[in-house]
Amino acid sequence: MRTAVSIGLLVGLLTACGGGDSQALLTAPAVPTEVPGPDPLLSQQWHLFNTGQGGGLPGIDLGLQGVAETGRGVLIAFVDGAVQISHPDLVANLHTVKGFLTTPNPSTPFAPADAPYNDRAGEWDDAHGTAVVGIAVARADNSIGGRGVAPQAKFLALDGLSNGRVGQALVSALDQGADIVNNSWGFLDPQAGQGRSYQRADPLWREALGRALSQGRQGRGAVVVFAAGNGGADDDSNRDGYANQPGVLAVGAVDHTGRPPTYAEPGANVLVSAPSMSLLRRAEGGADIWTTDLAGPRGLSGGTQAESADYAAFAGGTSASAPMVSGVVALMLQANPALSWRDVRWLLARTARAASLGAEAAEPSVMNSHGYHPMVGFGRVHAGDSIAAARVFRGLPAERRCDSGLLSIQQNIGDAPDAGLSLGHRFSVCNLSVLESVEVTVQAEHAYGADLQIELNSPTGHRSVLARPHFCSKDFTGGCGDFSQGWTFHSVRHMGENAAGNWRLRVQDLQEGDTGRLLQWRLVLTGH
Repeated sequence: MRTAVSIGLLVGLLTACGGGDSQALLTAPAVPTEVPGPDPLLSQQWHLFNTGQGGGLPGIDLGLQGVAETGRGVLIAFVDGAVQISHPDLVANLHTVKGFLTTPNPSTPFAPADAPYNDRAGEWDDAHGTAVVGIAVARADNSIGGRGVAPQAKFLALDGLSNGRVGQALVSALDQGADIVNNSWGFLDPQAGQGRSYQRADPLWREALGRALSQGRQGRGAVVVFAAGNGGADDDSNRDGYANQPGVLAVGAVDHTGRPPTYAEPGANVLVSAPSMSLLRRAEGGADIWTTDLAGPRGLSGGTQAESADYAAFAGGTSASAPMVSGVVALMLQANPALSWRDVRWLLARTARAASLGAEAAEPSVMNSHGYHPMVGFGRVHAGDSIAAARVFRGLPAERRCDSGLLSIQQNIGDAPDAGLSLGHRFSVCNLSVLESVEVTVQAEHAYGADLQIELNSPTGHRSVLARPHFCSKDFTGGCGDFSQGWTFHSVRHMGENAAGNWRLRVQDLQEGDTGRLLQWRLVLTGH
C-alpha cells in the first residue's frame, strides 16, 4: 500500500520502540488573536460543501449541512511526520496543559525560505502532517484559510515516522487521553519499489492497539482510523499489517463525483470512504483538498503563494480521506460521548451513502440498500446521517467471539489451472448472531505465495476476496507473498450477517510455475 507519507525503509526501526523520551516540558506556541469572519478558502473546500465547484457533483461531500457539532471536548491524536503546531489556523486547537506541551514538539525543523518541498518523512520540509491535521481540525470563522471537519476539536501531533517509532507514538497518544488516533501512512506498495507483500505491524504497536480498544476512553475504546492505501486496483489494503487490524477503521477514497479514483486500494477490510482528489499527487483544478500548509513560501504550495497564505491544495489520496473520517467521528462523539469504538464503526457503516461505481456493481449487504464494494467499503461517510444516528444510539450488545482454532489441512493446493482447495467449517457452538467482523488466518508453504487467490464465503453466500495474485518488484528472502508464518486477513464485508451456517474457504493458485501446500487455517468471528 502507498499513502502520501510511507514508513517504507523505516520499518527496520520499528522494533526499536522503547520507552518515552525524558525531557523538560516545552512552552506551547502563542495563540494569535482571532478575527471573527468567514473563511476565505471555504468556497474551494468541496469536500465539506460540494455545490458543483470545480466540476464536481453537488452533494458529493461529507454532509455537514446543518450540523451543529464542532468536535468540542474531543481529542484527536495524529501519528504522522512533522507537524507545524504553531500554524495560525491550528494552534488554537492544540492540546496543552497549563500552557505547556504534553508531548515532544513535532514541528518541522528550520529550513531555508527557498527550500523545495519533498515528502520524505521527518525531513525539514515534510508538509504532509500539517496538511492532514488541518483537514480535520483547522479553525472555522476566523477570517483565514479554510476550516476543518471538526473545527473545535483539540489535537495532539506525534511524529512517529521520522524515527519509525509508531508503536511508541500510539502509546503516547493513549497516555494523553486521545479519543481518536488518525494514521495517514502505511507501507510502500509494490509499484513504489516495495519488494515485500504481507507486511506485519510492529509488535509494540499491536499491543498498544489492544490497549486502545480495551482501555481507551474509560473502557469505551479509542477510535483508530487508518488510510486504506493508494496502491490502486492491483494492490490490497489487507496486505498491510496495520490497516487490516480488526480494531482499525480503514478508510478509502472517492473523488468529487463520488467515484473511487484510480489510486483507490481495495480490501475486504475497507469500512467506508471519504472525499479526496481525483489524481494522486498531481494537481487538478477544483478537485484537490484545500488545507493548511507549512507557513511561508515552502511546503506543498511550492513557493507559488504569498507567505501569508500558508495553505495549499493537497493531493495525498487516502491520507486526506482518513482525517475527514476522524473529524466526523469527533462530531459523533460530541453528540454521544457514550459511544464505543464498535458503535462508531457500526454507525459509520450503517449510515454511509452509495458511491458511484460505474460499470462495477456493489455486492448486496444487510447493512444498507446499496451494498458493499472493496474499493469504497459500505460507501461514502455522511456526517449528518451518522451524527443523527449517534444521538439516539443506545449501544451494541456486549461483544462475543467464536474461534475455530487452528484447522489442520496439510493438502497440496494444486498449480493453475487446478481448481484448488475448497474447505468448509461450521461452528458447533457459536453464541453470537450478528456479525461485526471476521478474521481468517492462512498458513501455507508456497514458492510464490503471491500467486494465490483466497476467498471466504459466508453462510448467506456473500464473498470476501482476501487475497489476489500480485507481483513484487524485487526478490527477498521468503519469496513474494510469504505465508509460511501465517497471515491473518480481516473482513468487515459480512457485517450485520447471521453467523450460523457453513463457512467456506477457497484457495487457488492462479499462476503456473510454482506450487505449494495449505498447512492450516483459522476462522474467528466477532459480533453480538
